[in-house]
Amino acid sequence: MIRMPLYAPLTRICETLPVDQLTQAFTLGARRELLLTPKPGLVDLLDNGSHDDLDLVVMQRSIDLLPLYYYELLEVPLNAVDPQRLRAIGLRAEERMLEHCGTNTHRGYLFLSGVLLMALRQARDLRSTIARLSQTLFAVQATERTSHGERCRQQYHCQGIIGECLQGMPALFEHGLPCYRQYRAQGYDECHAGLALMARLMQVVDDTTCYHRGGAAGVEQVRRDGETLERLIAADGDIDLWLAQCNQRYREQNLTMGGIADMIALTYAVDSLLQQEVSI
Repeated sequence: MIRMPLYAPLTRICETLPVDQLTQAFTLGARRELLLTPKPGLVDLLDNGSHDDLDLVVMQRSIDLLPLYYYELLEVPLNAVDPQRLRAIGLRAEERMLEHCGTNTHRGYLFLSGVLLMALRQARDLRSTIARLSQTLFAVQATERTSHGERCRQQYHCQGIIGECLQGMPALFEHGLPCYRQYRAQGYDECHAGLALMARLMQVVDDTTCYHRGGAAGVEQVRRDGETLERLIAADGDIDLWLAQCNQRYREQNLTMGGIADMIALTYAVDSLLQQEVSI
């Protein structure tokens, strides 16, 4: 018997949802990620992690700007998707965040959530559409200035967000979403299931922010820490103490994992959309 993937109902669900609910799902995903606590090296309810230029208030302000971005994307006609127009919408969103927050806040999430939102509206072959749309957008972006992510891809031969998108977001659909839903089905509460999600993504996401801050050794450390954290959760161990110690190490090493945070937010967004299935 062929098992349908967890995300199979997504496009059908999104065909019936009002625009407000679509934008709310992706905005809520980012807000849930921010509030998930504790997250080593990342902004949460306890501290700023390894980010001197960010805090909870700034991140909340950034999330409040997301709906306008999604509304602009949803105004693009499906029968004439212009990659230049999509890119311009994304750049405007980045500029708004820089103006209102003073720093790069949700840049990676803007791209990931925008690609997924447009793919959900275009076709039922979701992951192939994500890959095809991403390829077009990356071609438009290729002439822009070199970013930290691009420098990491060249230096460490990692794929980062480009590889993730060109492969149809495997970290989301093959790891993050099944993991989170599995832990919830097993009776874990919202926080512990979210931390298990983080742990799993720490093991699989090719995070260029980790490479930028900590090099290949930093990435390997994050992957080992993800394995340790998931074992502790499964064994009902003392994760609070371990996470506090991990956060202290990451702060001392200036290590963070912004790409993993983006995938946590995206997983939450997709889970929120799938929750709508019961009402259809």
